[in-house]
Amino acid sequence: MIKSTAIFNKKADISGRKMVFYFIVIFVLVAAFFIVIWVIPSGKSDISEMPIGLEDYLLVQRFLNSPYCFTLYHSDMKRSYPHIFDIAKFTEGSLNKCYDAKDTNVKAYRLTLSYDNEKKPVNTMNWEGFLKKGETNHIFFDKDGKIQQAELFIETQNAK
Repeated sequence: MIKSTAIFNKKADISGRKMVFYFIVIFVLVAAFFIVIWVIPSGKSDISEMPIGLEDYLLVQRFLNSPYCFTLYHSDMKRSYPHIFDIAKFTEGSLNKCYDAKDTNVKAYRLTLSYDNEKKPVNTMNWEGFLKKGETNHIFFDKDGKIQQAELFIETQNAK
């Protein structure tokens, strides 16, 4: 006579049910993983893109605020005055020190300072002579110890 425990092995029955359960769980988890990947868009490329106009804005801020460009700087106080230009520093040499344009892959700039019915243009070494984009900024400048109001027209050319 065969023992009843050999025919109906409860351990085998439980592990068979576990295998079916594991197959269903693995299938559901894999399906859920692919659904989550499909539903959630990847924004990695959007994060690395620079907003339009940000580079131009930052370079214009360099021209207007940096003590290495044209702003009035008092060495005694070690202070630079943003948006106040020293008229003696407004030269092409100062511009080329402030903005290195030796590389042909950078934008070219021409800055024109207008004050007292006078216009004083300076441009970078890679300026080609045509206007791509321009903007006007209202600034002040120091001439012989007097602060006066002026307009700064900044023209931009894209890199070749």
